[in-house]
This record gives sequence, structure tokens and C-alpha cells, in this order.
Amino acid sequence: MPSDRVLEEIKNRIDIVDLISEYVHLKHAGQNWKGLCPFHSEKTPSFTVSPSKQIYHCFGCNSGGDIFSFLLKYENVTFPEAVSMLAKKAGVTLKAAQKDTVWTGEKEVLLNMHRDAVSCFQQHLAKNAKADEYLTKRGITPEARKLFSLGYAPRAWDSLLTYLTRKGYKAEMIKKAGLVIQGTKGVYDTFRDRIMFPIYDLKGDVIAFGGRSIDGDEPKYLNSPETIIFNKRRVLYGLNQAREPIKKEGRAIFMEGYLDVITAHLHGFTNSVAPLGTAFTQEHGKLIKRFVEDVILAFDNDEAGRKAAGNAASILLEAGLNVKILSCPENEDPDSLLRKKGKEAFQELLQEPLTIIDFYMLQKQDKRLTARQAIETISRIPDRILQGYYVKLLSERLRVNEFFIIEELKKLKKTGKGENDKTPLKPSARTKPLNEVYIIKLLLQLPERADEISGFISAEDFRDPATRAVFGKIKEGVRDFNELLSQCEGEEKDFLTEVSMREDIENPDKALEDCMNRISGNKRKLLLQELQNKIREAESKKDFNLLKSLQTEQHKLLRIRGNP
Repeated sequence: MPSDRVLEEIKNRIDIVDLISEYVHLKHAGQNWKGLCPFHSEKTPSFTVSPSKQIYHCFGCNSGGDIFSFLLKYENVTFPEAVSMLAKKAGVTLKAAQKDTVWTGEKEVLLNMHRDAVSCFQQHLAKNAKADEYLTKRGITPEARKLFSLGYAPRAWDSLLTYLTRKGYKAEMIKKAGLVIQGTKGVYDTFRDRIMFPIYDLKGDVIAFGGRSIDGDEPKYLNSPETIIFNKRRVLYGLNQAREPIKKEGRAIFMEGYLDVITAHLHGFTNSVAPLGTAFTQEHGKLIKRFVEDVILAFDNDEAGRKAAGNAASILLEAGLNVKILSCPENEDPDSLLRKKGKEAFQELLQEPLTIIDFYMLQKQDKRLTARQAIETISRIPDRILQGYYVKLLSERLRVNEFFIIEELKKLKKTGKGENDKTPLKPSARTKPLNEVYIIKLLLQLPERADEISGFISAEDFRDPATRAVFGKIKEGVRDFNELLSQCEGEEKDFLTEVSMREDIENPDKALEDCMNRISGNKRKLLLQELQNKIREAESKKDFNLLKSLQTEQHKLLRIRGNP
């Protein structure tokens, strides 16, 4: 493992606000930054990041820590893997021995393998006339092919397998990557005779592939299976290129497929992304919300596309996003519209996108079904003001009183439909004995008086295990906050970050004196109670020598008794 010095160097080079901003949409709130917690479902931001302390804490689920613990939890990696990822980001070189311990090996092999697979597919695209003709017909320029690292997987059964084996990769690892399949007659390539679309994560690593058939083979689109480096529910195609344009534009455009995204980028709509051939999920909503809150759905205007748009809008609204829907001409799609009519026609549609209510109203279906769909979607919106806006809009479109829509929403709430799932929340400092929390806060504020306090209080005086453990570390001499944080795990770390985030206690020296007086008083009370019990026992046994000794001790305590 890297030394404490190396870990400290990594922390010094990476600002926690910058890091977490890549994952969570943060807004300035006084001295801190706030956003919706990525670790549990919530409507009001309770996730707080402190630039001065370089820590985060969620007052909803009580999760907290530093840059290492955030990445460890969000990316679902081990601590050594989190260190390796952050060292790379910080430009800190780990020694070879440290690298071996830090990186488990398998993930690094898979990432390198995917990079080599991209090279293989690009080489085949450069010399395959059929693949070149297909992309040319779709208007995909050489520049776009290079920007999105497009390639071609030949029809041969083992083209990629042979290439990667020659590069030194073992067949078992190639299977783990999902790039080959074990058949009855041996191992063969997963992707054959397909245009290849590398799928990138936000760090710029290729983690999977999408393959598009060019000869009518089924399925038309084929994606890599999920692996230890690829979770399709947490990835959007093109987001690595679109991230900055999305921030600049203040909105994201969601397309249906890979080619739609590339065509949109070619026409200047570089804030376009797409799911990986799957339905939208809450994870997709959380992912895009790191960067922006306004999204437009640009799907095909056929039956399947309209259904997908309605489902996606409902899910993204539930994730707290502001969603509008592009209205393409009947049986038209964004890709063909851009290629036939150009940027101006698409831009014109973007000027007047539909709300989810107007989208439902345009569907050729019974108005009662429209009302049910709209009300169920409204019920899932976490923002009460936005919910009220849609209630008013639906009332106007249906020409019914808002009262009846609100009544239907209440019925849905009673049945539990449309409500956000809630993650069970962990106990916070609010559930711990207040005097114990108070002492730890004072110790954090007055580290120079830690020896004095530690000599006055013992760990056994703390009833709560996490509080007791944190106090024990301070008593052992750990006074620096960052060092203390690095020595805490789990509930101890969560508790420590929460207490640290609390407002500083005014006049802490006086507060400390008062606190110690109260503790002294409590201790005297306990001792007096114990003595009284022993006195009763001595009286019942007629042990007069012991009784006299106990009464003398009792009188001493009563004489020095203060005002607890």
C-alpha cells in the first residue's frame, strides 16, 4: 500500500469539490456546496461538500468521508483501486510495488484489452469497402469516425480473438471482457460483420462496444455484456464528448441510438447522448443530473419511439430533471431529419419542444387513458412546485378543475404508486447521546486541549460505539483531522464527517468547562448512588466497620458536590 505521505499528496492535488462535481450537480451554499445525494433517493439536497475541510457528508443517509471514500463508494471499487484511480488523476506516480498492490490487475487488463480492440477494429474499417460505403451513405465523415473511434469487426469467426491472443491476452480474460463467446465447437468473436462503436466512461477509458449489423443480421444492434468495468445502466453513449457542451448549453439532448448521436454532433448539436440500446433508468437520470437539469428527448416519431419517449420522460422527471420532448414530423427520426433538412430544421424544432402533458395530449388515444398516464407521471415528480405547474397545465388541456386532478394524485399516493423508492437511512449523530457528540465537536475545535480532556474522560464514559471509537483514537494521540479521518471506517467515518460539518460551538473554551463540570457532576451522582447501595447492604449485614468507611467517603463527595 502507498505510504501516508503519498495518500496525503494525492489529497493535496485533488480538490474534493472538483472531484464530486464530476458525479453530482453541486450548487454553492454559503461556505459549502450542496446537491442531491448520489447514495440514496431524496427530493431536497442534503448532500454537503466542504472545500475548507475537504470532506463530504449527507445529512439524509449519513454517508460521509473524503475523496477516497467517495470514489470507493460511488464507483463500487476497493480502496486500493480508488487510490490508483485518484493517483492517476492527480498525476502522482505510484511505485511498481505499490501499483501491484493498489490495482487488482483484472480491471487494468480489461481496459488495456479494450484499447487494443479499438485499434484492431479501426484497422479493419480502413481496409473494408463495404463498411466504408455504409458509413458514407449515413453521412459519417472520416473526422467523425476518428472522433468516435469507429471501427469494423470482420465476418471471420476469430479475427479479434487472434489479434488479442497475439497481443498476449489469455483466452479466459478475453471471455471475461465479453469480446468472445464459448460455443460448442470452440471460442469465437462476439462481434462479426458489424460497425463497431466504442463505449467510453467519463474517465476516457473504453469499457465496452456496441455493434451495428450492416447486412441485415439480427440483432440489428449488439452490445457487450456487463463486466466488472461496464454497467450499461450507468453509461450514456457520447457523454465523454458531450459533457462540456452540455454544461455550456445548459441542457442535454437524448437520442435513441449511436448513429443519431454522431449525426447530431456532425451538425453542431454536440450536447447529444443516448442510452445503450436499453430503456432509460433512474441511474441515467442521476448521471446526467451531475451536469445539467434540463433535457430534451429527440426520439423517432413512430409508435415505438413515442412509447419510448413517454417512458423515458416519466423516469427522468422522477429523477428531478426538467424534461421536454421534440416533436419530429410523422414517421421521421432525428438522424434522417438532420441529413435531409439540415441543422436549421432541427434547431427550429428545438425552439418549441413539448411538455410531457402536451406530448400525451397529441397521442391518438382515449382522453381517459391520456389523463391516467399524465397523472401517474405527475405523481412521480419530486419537486412540488413543478408538480403544481403540471397539474395546472393538465387541468387547462383537459378542461377539468384542478381539484379532480389533485384528488386522483391523492389516491395514487394512498396506493403507493408513483412514489420514489426510499433507501433505508443509517443512524446519524442526531440519534446519539447529545453530550457525547458535543464532546467530540469540542475536541475537533480545541485539539490543543485534547490531553486535558482525555485525562478527565475515559472511553468507557461513552455509550455509543462509534463515538467511543473516535474518542479512543483522539485519546491515543491522533489530533490532526485528516489523519483521524483516515483511521476511521464505516459508521465512525460517517459520524466524524457529520460532527465536523456542524456549526462550530461559540466560545468553545467556556463550553468545554461547562461540559466537564456536567460530566463531573454526573460521575459524582453515579458514585453517590453506588455508595448508597453499598451502605444499605452494609447495614443489612450489620458490618459497622465497612458502614463507617462508606459513610466517610459519602460525606467527602457531598462536601465537594458542585452544581451539575
